Amino acid sequence: MNIKYPKGRTAFFIIHGVGEQNPFETVDFFARNLIQSFEAQKSQFQLEHLIAKRRKASGYFWTESFVRLSSINPEEDWIIDVHEYYWAAATEKKISVPEILQWAEQTLEGTIKFYSHPENQPLLTAIEQNKDDSSVFNFRLRRLTIFLRLFQFIYPALRLLIWLVLFLLNPFLSGRFLQSAWTLSKTIVTPLLVNVVADVAIYSNKDVKSPYQKIREEIFNESSTLLKAIIKDKEANYDQVIVAGHSLGSCIAYDTLNLLCLEASLSQDKGKRLLLDKITGLVTFGSPLDKIAFFCREVSQKDHYIRSYILGHLNSFRVKPQAPYSDKYLTKNPVDCQLDQLQWVNYYHLKDPISGHLDYYNNLDNVLMEYETSWGYEAHLDYFSDNKFYDDIAQRFLYPH
Repeated sequence: MNIKYPKGRTAFFIIHGVGEQNPFETVDFFARNLIQSFEAQKSQFQLEHLIAKRRKASGYFWTESFVRLSSINPEEDWIIDVHEYYWAAATEKKISVPEILQWAEQTLEGTIKFYSHPENQPLLTAIEQNKDDSSVFNFRLRRLTIFLRLFQFIYPALRLLIWLVLFLLNPFLSGRFLQSAWTLSKTIVTPLLVNVVADVAIYSNKDVKSPYQKIREEIFNESSTLLKAIIKDKEANYDQVIVAGHSLGSCIAYDTLNLLCLEASLSQDKGKRLLLDKITGLVTFGSPLDKIAFFCREVSQKDHYIRSYILGHLNSFRVKPQAPYSDKYLTKNPVDCQLDQLQWVNYYHLKDPISGHLDYYNNLDNVLMEYETSWGYEAHLDYFSDNKFYDDIAQRFLYPH
């Protein structure tokens, strides 16, 4: 058997997605399945848990844990480190159910308005011409709209009923039920879908007047701080760093890279720009980037072309050129860093309601996954357990070409 060996020193910077995540779960999922891919290649390697001293954006020190795969053969000089950026605690229990439902309604209205606009008719026509995409697209909109509107009316009554039952049964309850009946009623009544939407509602809200704007800024500021520390790590001395984001984590990954491009454009230090050359890959999977770009981005009125250009320039990493409101002025983008060396790969599945083919961005490969799964949340998570997903990543980034 022709065994392939990785090249150089690689770091994966993994950002988890929506849901009730725990620390190190994403490292566990990603590293375990990457190991399976190596075992299938009959590679001989060792696995280590390592720690490193890091500094938060606020200046406080903390200890990062990550795992390292390396060869047991001293003649093979390669390592693969898997780092995790954990952000779930920042959005936990920060938004109410009525606020979530209001956000979802506004997003759905934005979706309808977006596809109703004459300029976007070609996009809607392309969806309708693809039988699979059309049925999935219409099914998602109808089902989600009906569910959210019904839940908005059912939720208060259902929660009150569950609270009454728990209150009456209180003398006979034990274990996790020994807590406030009102608090527990919320946990029981609120479905997973609403908890998932909560993360998206907080992070995708780009209104600077929103109370959640600070949470959003904290998330990607901490992400960029950790990523820069990994790139600059003299002991690890990585040859390449690959940023990977699942679900909403792909949006955080994108915003992190966009922020680094802004900083690089402001910096006169060529050394700092050279550090960014180590970022050779962006892997997005189960990504809602297009949906958030289309339906949640801040849009200016047509006659406010100056504001439109400013917003476009500040969020321009790999974005396809949009129809200009005025072609006379502001045509030069001051953000001149596009990380040209970076290879962007987006993995999606037709049964994953969150993911999709990314059309809003330039210079990326869209890869359709075809693993057996059920429509919904299961399909959204099954990237982590698909061997072909890891094999494709390894072929693109880890083995010499």
